[in-house]
Amino acid sequence: MATKSFALMFLFCLTLLTILLWQLEIHYFTEENVSTEARKNHTTKSIREYNQNNLLVSNQTKPWLIIFWSTYFQQQVDIQLAWKKGECPVPCEVTGNKSRVTDANGFIVHARDAHMLPPTESVPWILLTQENPVYTPVLTNPAFMSRFKLLRSYRLDSDFPDPTFFMPEVAPPVPFKDKDGLIIAAFSNCEPVRIEYMRQLMKFIQIDSYGACLKNKQGLVEIYGYQNGKEFREAKTELARKYKFSLVFFNQDCDYFVDAQLSHALHAGSVPVVMSTIKLDEFLPGNLRRAVIKIRDFKSPQHLADYLKYLSSNETEYNKYLEWKWKGFGNISGTIIGDFWMPKYPIYCQMCVALSEGRIHKEGLKTISCNSRRFEDWGITKGA
Repeated sequence: MATKSFALMFLFCLTLLTILLWQLEIHYFTEENVSTEARKNHTTKSIREYNQNNLLVSNQTKPWLIIFWSTYFQQQVDIQLAWKKGECPVPCEVTGNKSRVTDANGFIVHARDAHMLPPTESVPWILLTQENPVYTPVLTNPAFMSRFKLLRSYRLDSDFPDPTFFMPEVAPPVPFKDKDGLIIAAFSNCEPVRIEYMRQLMKFIQIDSYGACLKNKQGLVEIYGYQNGKEFREAKTELARKYKFSLVFFNQDCDYFVDAQLSHALHAGSVPVVMSTIKLDEFLPGNLRRAVIKIRDFKSPQHLADYLKYLSSNETEYNKYLEWKWKGFGNISGTIIGDFWMPKYPIYCQMCVALSEGRIHKEGLKTISCNSRRFEDWGITKGA
């Protein structure tokens, strides 16, 4: 009886072991085949992706193409520029030819011509503006700004800084004793606050105003005219050489808004008296830091007038503002404005490089805001 029970028990265990081995074999070889197939598929996929990536790179021998899509202040942009690889890190082309839309890698739109938008958003849009938001309100519109992926503007924190403040000439100015004019002004936009400040300043010191605002002096062509073969800016700069000071009052105090008025005064060697953004110093690297007089440093127009009178009768102190004319700019390397004045590559080339590297704002641009200038911002009361 015991022998029979033992035999049955042995047979049961043998059967169970056979079943377990059979299951293990099925599981092992199935898993091995699945794993092998998965590895094969993964390898095939990796090779395919690798080849596709290399194909994209190798095929990008044609230039990165940017189309200037909109007009520029309602004027058609006739532009055709190109750089070979080596002249620019990537081959690059810029055109105003809209028929090449299907080849474009990017589109430029001028903010003052914002109604002219590209027909597709499959490639990045680049926004261009050298005007501030007070006069270009579309810059404050989130729905509009979010459609653009790169910014070229007057702001030094743009993707591509492009202010109208150009590198001034380094050359000895007209000698102090030969400057028979005191202060020159030439404003065409009679923005209320800057004109009120000038009016109050006139109560304490002589200002020759050649522009449309508080005009008291003849002899300068109007802003878009020509005089003796010179356009307004050239004529104004030439005239300013004989003045000790130039009023450089920008039309608003928006962050980073510095325009060509400052270039004209510095170029002329007429010390700029500036009403501007608090970020002005970022535009004045090296020896230029001591080249301007800031209205923000004075409590009132009368205090400013007293200081200008002091300088006008003190050649040594006055000439300190013009030292850069003899010494040069000094070290301006590593500054944004310095890189703008002396770029390694042209600005359009820089755009092509950014597009080729995918350096864009994928969620679109943020709005640019600016409050209109107020009388109290400058310590004055209207009509005082």
